Amino acid sequence: MDGLTSPARFLAYLMAEHDISITQLCRRSGMDSAVAWSFLAGRLPMTPVLAEQLGQVFHTPGFWLNRQALWTRFESDPKDDNDGAAPR
Repeated sequence: MDGLTSPARFLAYLMAEHDISITQLCRRSGMDSAVAWSFLAGRLPMTPVLAEQLGQVFHTPGFWLNRQALWTRFESDPKDDNDGAAPR
């Protein structure tokens, strides 16, 4: 998984990799199941509160906020190669 993967998709990957269900994720993080489902479906963006909850289970809150920032940047211009070079 790279920086071009949405936070929701990355979370789904981690959950599958570690064999964690939505119920287990919610129990470990304190997240409401409706929020978890909405986030995984791509209907909710990463927020500081959500990042804090996910940080209790996977990585850190900062990791999730950074991933959201990368994803937002990618979505705004998916053709941008982000190398800072001026177009020719």
